[in-house]
Amino acid sequence: MNVNRDSDDTFPNVCLTDSSEDDLATEDLETLAFLARAGREAQQQLRQPQHNIGLRGHQYILEVLNGNPRNCRELFRLEVDAFRALCSLLRSNRFLKDTRKGLTVEEQIGMFTSVLAAGDEQRIVGQRFQHSTETVNAHVRNVMKALCRLGTHLIYPTHTSGVHPTIAANPRNYPWFEGCIGAIDGTMIDAVVPAEVREAYRNRHGKVAQNVLCVCDLDMKFTFLYTGWEGSSHDARVFIDALSQGRNAFPMPLDGHYYLVDSAYPCTRGFMPPYPRERYHRSDRQGQRGFRGYKDYFNHRHSCIRNVIERTFGVLKSRFRILRLMPGYKVGRQGDLIIACCTLHNFIRMASPNDRLFEEWRDMELSPSGHAYSDAAVSGNHPDMTVESARAMAAIRDDIAKRMWEARSGH
Repeated sequence: MNVNRDSDDTFPNVCLTDSSEDDLATEDLETLAFLARAGREAQQQLRQPQHNIGLRGHQYILEVLNGNPRNCRELFRLEVDAFRALCSLLRSNRFLKDTRKGLTVEEQIGMFTSVLAAGDEQRIVGQRFQHSTETVNAHVRNVMKALCRLGTHLIYPTHTSGVHPTIAANPRNYPWFEGCIGAIDGTMIDAVVPAEVREAYRNRHGKVAQNVLCVCDLDMKFTFLYTGWEGSSHDARVFIDALSQGRNAFPMPLDGHYYLVDSAYPCTRGFMPPYPRERYHRSDRQGQRGFRGYKDYFNHRHSCIRNVIERTFGVLKSRFRILRLMPGYKVGRQGDLIIACCTLHNFIRMASPNDRLFEEWRDMELSPSGHAYSDAAVSGNHPDMTVESARAMAAIRDDIAKRMWEARSGH
């Protein structure tokens, strides 16, 4: 290329010849060759491990457990003493053991509870504990299986006869609800399912979820779980199936005892719903303190007691964020994850009675949004849905409501 400006003496003639272009091209090639050699030499150097930042897993666990107790509570959702007790329990019963590669039970529990607590991806947990994603995934699965085994010893009715202390200690509930041993309700847990069945799992709020039937006692502990049903399934349908399948070992209440249920469930022996077409939740009353009669007052007291299961759900979902950010596991594994979370919930309730989350949710009022049993009866037949059973339970409800209303009114 030639540029010649003869008309202006200010600029000398500038001539770029083909030889100068060749020189530049040669220099570029030499630069590229140098970079290529440098790259090959770098590859030939000793490979650096990916996970070489900060403390290794077991060292990290020791620092957390021996440091400020708040760190253990925030990272693993357990108090330090409860964390150590859980590891000891799983190790002593041979549900978990230290691996040959040096991963302790404490480290395995730490990785699993980190996944549950924040819903973090396993690669993030791998960076924290300095392990590969494959290692984290394998031990998360092992801990989940161990907790499901432990759940058969922790998720069961502990108070099946007599008057529960929570009822006996409250004059507004005793002796009216002396037969109450717990509450039943369903809760929606986020689910990840194949596209072809996604609509079946979409609930009335438009979210893909599974409907999990839960029974809890008055101490905010789970006593029965039934997972796997689609989010579009009605609570009553899940309830009937849970009672009908003998393998589920549903803990039927003994004679004279019952669970409190909401209006979605049938009125039959062992299960007491509120009066239909009457106000129920506190939000329905809009600040009105008066009651319209014995049915309205009964529903108010029924709601105050049955609210225990809503508060139990609140503690569970606040502690384990993964239940709102379910990873893409198979549906069966998602169910096992829910069981593992509920097992940890019960364990914490027993090991740490003054746990911060339980204290926060203890008196909160909300609106709806393999088992080992002691002497409780276990259902193996279809539930009694006869007219006689419904009338019998309705008569018990009427007797409670009228006596409670008379006592309140001073008649």
